[in-house]
Amino acid sequence: MHKHHPFTMVEILLALGVCAIGICSVMVLFPIGANASRDASLETYSANAADQLLHYLKYQITYSQANWDIYIAGASAIAGASAQIPDAKPADPETLVPEAPADWTALPTDLGSNIFKHSTAGIYQIINDRNSTPAVANTATIDSRMLVYLWREEVMTGVNYDTAVRLLLEATWPAELPYNARQKSVFVLEVFKPAFN
Repeated sequence: MHKHHPFTMVEILLALGVCAIGICSVMVLFPIGANASRDASLETYSANAADQLLHYLKYQITYSQANWDIYIAGASAIAGASAQIPDAKPADPETLVPEAPADWTALPTDLGSNIFKHSTAGIYQIINDRNSTPAVANTATIDSRMLVYLWREEVMTGVNYDTAVRLLLEATWPAELPYNARQKSVFVLEVFKPAFN
């Protein structure tokens, strides 16, 4: 008859050590996966928010000749006025304080209540908030905050703003980091001037 020997203490310790190494190796992957999931989520959110903002602006710009003049033509159409969408990317992104409510005004609620316009032309803030009515100053329920820089260009050389405009939007996140440390995505939309009656 064959006699069974129980495991020795050394064998048990070795088996537990191998299991511990395996479990620790797997646990190291969880933060990496969580960060990748968060980054992918924010990338998708930035694309959706940029699309929403660009198409809102397209609607505003093409609504009437007066709106085209206000947003695009600026000084060329109204004496002493400048266009609400600047010719170049807004400068001094390092000086923005995303949490300062006095500098931000909410856009119309048909966009949702999460897009805010800065007092500087071409700068917006988009807040991803789990609360149904986000406030700029309420940081307790904010999941992410991105800063958006909007500017315009000619569609191609020789085609002036009386015919078409190219809107460029750079979404950067998270807003709490310095500009150079943020993730960035650039979105482009070409808008052709309709024949206004």
